[in-house]
Amino acid sequence: MKVSYRRLMEGLRFLLLFITCTLLSYGIITLLADKFLPANPYHEPHGNAVKVVKVINTSQTQDFDGYVARLQLFFLTGE
Repeated sequence: MKVSYRRLMEGLRFLLLFITCTLLSYGIITLLADKFLPANPYHEPHGNAVKVVKVINTSQTQDFDGYVARLQLFFLTGE
């Protein structure tokens, strides 16, 4: 079975076109992601931000029911 030179060049041209389009698409998606997604989504907010969670002082002792309630809230909300 012989493979003609023309058929080999068509396959090579298709492969190069496919790789070029893939790299171009990846570059465009990367540029768009850098433009629209924040660099650090977990940074400390500025302005009139409101603190939602009250930090518990470790020197204060809490009863077991308080820990169970917080654990249940964590499982319900996932936060």
